[in-house]
Amino acid sequence: MLAGCRRLLLVLIGLAATLSGCAARPARNPTVDAPDVRIAESELGRAPRDVTREEALADLARAVYVFDQAYAGVDGQARMPAPKRIADSQARIRSQPSWTPHELAEVLVDLLGQPDSHLSFSYGGPSPLRAVEARGAPLGTPPLDAPAVELTRGEVPVLAIRSFDNRSVDDMRRLPAIAAELRRVPRFVVDLRGNSGGNYSFAEAFLLELTDAELRRLDEREVVSIAAAEGRANAVRRQMAGGAVPASALPHYFAQLDALEAEAQIIRNSGAARTELTTAGATVRGRAPGPLRSRAVFLVDGGCASACEMMLALARQVPGIVVAGQSTRGGMAVGELAVFRLPNSGVSISLGTRAFHDPLGDFAETRGFAPDVLLDGADPISEAKTIASASAAVARRRVVSRSDGGRSAELGRAATLAAPAIRARD
Repeated sequence: MLAGCRRLLLVLIGLAATLSGCAARPARNPTVDAPDVRIAESELGRAPRDVTREEALADLARAVYVFDQAYAGVDGQARMPAPKRIADSQARIRSQPSWTPHELAEVLVDLLGQPDSHLSFSYGGPSPLRAVEARGAPLGTPPLDAPAVELTRGEVPVLAIRSFDNRSVDDMRRLPAIAAELRRVPRFVVDLRGNSGGNYSFAEAFLLELTDAELRRLDEREVVSIAAAEGRANAVRRQMAGGAVPASALPHYFAQLDALEAEAQIIRNSGAARTELTTAGATVRGRAPGPLRSRAVFLVDGGCASACEMMLALARQVPGIVVAGQSTRGGMAVGELAVFRLPNSGVSISLGTRAFHDPLGDFAETRGFAPDVLLDGADPISEAKTIASASAAVARRRVVSRSDGGRSAELGRAATLAAPAIRARD
């Protein structure tokens, strides 16, 4: 809710600045300038269908429009395809009289795909088409039906955070108190295996309760447009319509939806064009009463993505935290998803409206974060506990390696120091 209010305030400030010198200009007709891309309630669950070439061409035009107006794009990549590539895709569609949803989705992936793990095109098949396929199944990922948050106390407490999903808002609101409890013990493990992300504000709130250090936030580029706001609202409404949101989380969803719809209406009424809000070099101070004295191991694998990786971007700056396990998925570069449904075929597009950049520069989309200590055994939890119990040298050297904002040879030596402890267990 706070994020929605912040965005709405930024939109109002931006529009005031834009319009302050424009009183003499003729009024624009926003209804003509910006198509309504909200998904009707009756369409949210409708299956895609075959279309004629003319309908497919219209859907292609709508797809290009929402990409142009709502997609943040991956840093260093051209956000939109060249006009010739669009013309080639139009010619490809004209080459046959009808198109199945799957065939049309393939055209869209070929034209609009980027190295972006979130970007997807749903055609009614078993899984959406993606420009970048996820890596293989993570090793040792907890079961999908496990609780979102589970704390196991003991000599080395283990906190499993399996999601930052808004549907688990009650569990998410417990995280800051759990962080305050964990920082009082000598060592602990945070199990993030299989955590595919969700609402980053929950992840950040947990991390900031562990330390009082000043941390560099992720750099951000947020798209502000009618299409972006309406697409984000579509994403919220689709979750609610699917019946997967528990009653306890509905107030949180309604607050998000109200803020997004208000934002879209403000932009539509003003007739403002797409713009971007960029934040770079910002810092945030931890909320704890002092530095983290515990030895903490954050256990990750290829299932850790999006908000999970965003939390790691902060955690890796905190003295005393070691990241162990396997490389993360590499799905953080573009987030805050918007959903669109093409009007004829019903093919759905899910794209990110906000781009993120790791402040230390160690993250790469599709590659993720490499762990400080690689684990590949059959019992990652036991290995993580061993590292937490013997990681004083690891933590010290790791702090040195991050002090200049980049990786160093000390990090490799830190990982080596942890290896004997793991071998001793075996």
